Amino acid sequence: MKLIPAVFLLILSGACTSKQEQTHTTNVIATSTTEKNKELVKTVFTEMVSKQNYTLVDTFFATNIFDHGALEGQQQGREGFKKAVTEFLGMFSYVEINVEEILADGDIVASRETWKVTMASTRKILSGETMHFFRIKDGLITDEWSKGWEWLGL
Repeated sequence: MKLIPAVFLLILSGACTSKQEQTHTTNVIATSTTEKNKELVKTVFTEMVSKQNYTLVDTFFATNIFDHGALEGQQQGREGFKKAVTEFLGMFSYVEINVEEILADGDIVASRETWKVTMASTRKILSGETMHFFRIKDGLITDEWSKGWEWLGL
């Protein structure tokens, strides 16, 4: 008789441990994805924007990227986004970006950056702070929002 409660407790404790392990595994996967999303955004700034390597749009952005801050007349999708990025960043002969903060929650990554640029047409050096939000799905950016471009004076 005493053996049955002992076996029951053993099975119950094993089930609890299994549930805890599942929760831990889920948290590790979520953390891993969150960290990968943050790294993706950092890489966009360091490898694509700062180095003005616009061909990387194809690597980092989904074909149906939606730019919520699209320029007037800008087409949505990867090709429209690539054209807008190329034209916008083409105004600068030099771009330096320092990611001051980066936060992620689920599929959203938010960043605050300090930009230092040299205008290609005037050689004037400008600096300011912007903020971006990115939605990421399956390792690709599907949505982009940005604010804080007033320092450019455009």
